[in-house]
Amino acid sequence: MALLTLHDTQDGIRRLLNCMFDLDVHSGWYTTDRSRDQAAADYQQLFDAYLQLIQQAYNEAAPWWEGTVEAERNKGLSEKDALEAAFNNRMAGPASDPRVVWIVRVIWLECANRNAMMADSEKIRPEYLLLQWLVDAGETELVRLIACMPYWPVGLDEKGNWC
Repeated sequence: MALLTLHDTQDGIRRLLNCMFDLDVHSGWYTTDRSRDQAAADYQQLFDAYLQLIQQAYNEAAPWWEGTVEAERNKGLSEKDALEAAFNNRMAGPASDPRVVWIVRVIWLECANRNAMMADSEKIRPEYLLLQWLVDAGETELVRLIACMPYWPVGLDEKGNWC
């Protein structure tokens, strides 16, 4: 069964892949995105670990989310209204599961750590590894999960480091 979501997945993909350009955080080194098979082995291994972790989180988050929507339906709401109510209570929908947020943060920060040790020509945007590589791998349901996030759960400290 497809993950229950209120928002268009393609809009979520575009939003998440492009939002960091607004912060100009990649301008010093970003020239083009690199596919998984063109990336350094360190990044490929990081993605493999991420894929395993996010699949496990999905396996737990999807039924939790279905139960959350079902609880709203049990209040007498229609399917559409129940889904809207569930999203109103949890803005990221199924991606608000703490395991999903934790995995995204850990992998983002690890990608940033690897970027700090790589030549500019080898660096991978964390958002690209986290989302576009899932798209490229054909992981439709995992993409739907991540695309529910309204924003990436990371920030920049006063020195411009990811946190």
